[in-house]
Amino acid sequence: MGKGLGALVFVVGVAGLGYWGAQSHAVTMQTKIAGEAAAVVGATMHPMTATVSGRDITLTGTADTEAELSAILAGLEAVPGRRVVNAADVAVLPAIAPFETAIAKGADGSYATTGYAPTAALRDALADRHPALAGLPLAHGAPEGWPTMIDAGFTALGALQDGSVTLTGTTLTLAGTAATPMEDETARAALSALDGADTIVALEILDPGIVDFRLGYDAASGFRLDGTLPDALGRGGVASALGVETLSGETGTTYATVDGLEGTLAGLGAQLSSLDRVEMHVTNADTRVTAEPMPGLDPGAVEQALSAALGPGVMLSIQVPDPPQDGAERRNAATGRPQFAAGGVWMNRPEFDPTGRACNAAARATVAAAPIRFVTGSAELDPVSLATINDIAGIVHHCTQAPGARVTIGGHTDAEGNDAANYSLSVARAKAVRDALKSRGVDGARMMPVGYGETEPVAENDTEDGRAKNRRISFEWPE
Repeated sequence: MGKGLGALVFVVGVAGLGYWGAQSHAVTMQTKIAGEAAAVVGATMHPMTATVSGRDITLTGTADTEAELSAILAGLEAVPGRRVVNAADVAVLPAIAPFETAIAKGADGSYATTGYAPTAALRDALADRHPALAGLPLAHGAPEGWPTMIDAGFTALGALQDGSVTLTGTTLTLAGTAATPMEDETARAALSALDGADTIVALEILDPGIVDFRLGYDAASGFRLDGTLPDALGRGGVASALGVETLSGETGTTYATVDGLEGTLAGLGAQLSSLDRVEMHVTNADTRVTAEPMPGLDPGAVEQALSAALGPGVMLSIQVPDPPQDGAERRNAATGRPQFAAGGVWMNRPEFDPTGRACNAAARATVAAAPIRFVTGSAELDPVSLATINDIAGIVHHCTQAPGARVTIGGHTDAEGNDAANYSLSVARAKAVRDALKSRGVDGARMMPVGYGETEPVAENDTEDGRAKNRRISFEWPE
């Protein structure tokens, strides 16, 4: 019995050792197969897993192409000891030709994407900065440098109000709306360094930065303003600089500016009382002004004063106006005063009763504000004084309408030089003023020129300022 039991133990032991050996060998074989299978799938473009059960290999994941899958399967089938290779759960990416990825930016700043990405890794890495790419489906056929091109597309769109970027094969097309040329330049620069891509850019610039407006003025109707103004000045700024309240016409604005424009407009506004019509054209490149002086003024004097007021760099052209028809009436848009035409000249219509006291006061105030001057040593009117002559003409017209109303025009000199010569000069100057008023339609019979020489000074003659005050023309109506 002892011998039989021993034999049984021996047999069981040998069988156990055989089973243990078989199991140990199987584990070693599975481990070896798993290692070699992992090496085969380790270099794939997309995540792929080879699971080994016994000697069977199950492949899962994504293959870039059928060719890549075939190469992987061939590699797995060459693994020593493998039995079955199962690839039923492997997805093969569709081949897209031409490969396309598109990005759209809405006016609200939101982004959306369509098309495909080449790999999940590249897509997800970009999605950290551009979340709109998250979930974009995968496909085969992307051009080399796809991530750089797409990233540049997002950068370009970031500078725009709205737009789209479409990458089709190796052609990248950018379309959209830029606020100004600076944004346009920024968007283009984002694509300029791309290698391997053909770029097409079609952008609309909302504000091209072009100043281009026309300002028209007519003393009868006022101002009209049309075109594109600097936003920093605007329509209100133009009106304020000119010193007016209303401007007709249609305008827009631009971010661009024109140096010195506000000063030029202010200078024009200060000269309006001597101007009948004005056309101003302002662009980024230059400012051009065409002006017609008030009839009766010296064009050269008006040009000189207006040129100084407008400032340097303004191209000024003076045109001689046609005289108005006698009897015409209007209200001057710049001054707000009613005017009438006589002797081919516009004159302000006084708005006071023509008593001697009122007429004297009005005339004195007018010549005090702008004295009537003459060319030195002569009876020739200084051209600058023609504006005062026009103003005085309106007063004299008004104050000599009553029957028998007459005005004495007095010529006065300082005490320098010969008394007789001064007297003769004062008479000649008084007559010159009378003649100028007569040419403006005043009845010559109602004006009496008188020379006083140096006999009626209003200031001391021992200073230049005093002598200048004594060299004057006076107007007197009996009170």
